[in-house]
Amino acid sequence: MFTRKYFSLLIICSILLSQILFSQIVFQGTITDNGAEYLGSSAEPVANALVTLTDQADAQRIFTGYTNDQGEYSIQISSTGVDDDDSNNPGRFNLLQNYPNPFNPSTVIGYVLNKPSNITIEIYNVLGQKIRTLFDGYQTAGSGRIIWDASNDLGKGVSAGVYIYSLRADGININKKMLLIDGQQGSTNLSMSQSTDANTTDLNVLNKLMSDQYTLTVTGDSIAAYEQQNLEITGNMTLDLTVNRTVTDIDGNVYSTVKIGDQWWLGENLKVTHYRNGEDIPHVTDGTEWNNLSTDAYCNFNNDSSNVVTYGRLYNWFAVNDSLYIAPDGWHVPTNDEWSILMTYLEGESVSGGKMKETGTAHWDSPNTGATNESGFTALGTGCRFDINGYFIKFGQITYFWSSTEYNDSGAWYHYLNYDDSYLSRYNKLKQYGFSVRLIRD
Repeated sequence: MFTRKYFSLLIICSILLSQILFSQIVFQGTITDNGAEYLGSSAEPVANALVTLTDQADAQRIFTGYTNDQGEYSIQISSTGVDDDDSNNPGRFNLLQNYPNPFNPSTVIGYVLNKPSNITIEIYNVLGQKIRTLFDGYQTAGSGRIIWDASNDLGKGVSAGVYIYSLRADGININKKMLLIDGQQGSTNLSMSQSTDANTTDLNVLNKLMSDQYTLTVTGDSIAAYEQQNLEITGNMTLDLTVNRTVTDIDGNVYSTVKIGDQWWLGENLKVTHYRNGEDIPHVTDGTEWNNLSTDAYCNFNNDSSNVVTYGRLYNWFAVNDSLYIAPDGWHVPTNDEWSILMTYLEGESVSGGKMKETGTAHWDSPNTGATNESGFTALGTGCRFDINGYFIKFGQITYFWSSTEYNDSGAWYHYLNYDDSYLSRYNKLKQYGFSVRLIRD
């Protein structure tokens, strides 16, 4: 009678304690892109971005969520080191409810993987302390199950109460709760003093295991990784974020982007050496050979590869216009009309160049007249490769950008900016010239 009375009291205390410990903080917000920065018309929501919170006091406490089509995310921060919401990662893997539940003395934990993965299945107590690692290794796709016999990593039985079981795969955690109704330690060892300790001393331990400081990261396709450290979260919190759109070419080069009006542009010059399908763009260094070309080619200014990181590469128009596409999917070389739209939005030929040039004289010769870069285009004084003998000229003084629009059989349209005026000018040159390329989004 004595044992049953205190065992029942222990179960009630465990359930009440679990309700306190499982009270969750909701961290939510909206993630948009950099489309409203500089002179962009508006920001756009960022869908399918992974938002991750990592407790800076305990790296095992990781909470995650994905943004929806409106860029909205919501993460529940619990007292355990795992996220209790498997909707954050639908369709990739699933953790099933254990059975039986409640259980004594063992229970079956099932899971489903849609692809082969390295997985970890662990048991935690309500304080977020790991009790047992049931499995840590590689599993093939499909369903599986594992039995927990209510023992810890030392093979000793654990007391009755609420426990959490966790499946971790691909950096994502799924967490569910279960109730052990008769622990393997035996009810005669479970005194009221130990139950009292669970409500006092162990709560102090919990406070030491968790902190209010988190590292926030946002990652996803076609966005630059975002990180914020020392983010203090003490209660429900809304945090809206802006991340930068990026573009990655076939070679793995990652480019910044900028929205000017309604147009998305690369924020730097193209560097790619392969077409969209992986085929090589010929690299031509010899000046005479370059001069005589009627086929596609690229080069580096002064044939110096150290210029590429900052200034990109130079391409003749045959490469720009090749049917294999020099731009990654979803992007293209701008037409003459698209350059005109940009010029009009920046209030005309006489001032738009200044709004596109990087300020200062780090990458332009003095005086770099009228440079404000208020558009964010960040044009640099890249120079070009001349058609006669393949000479390299005008470095620091002029930058030239091809359009995809042909002028005649021998020439094509381009736009250029000077170090000594604010113009964005248009002209046509022979297709053998080596000019820079900026891409625009489809």
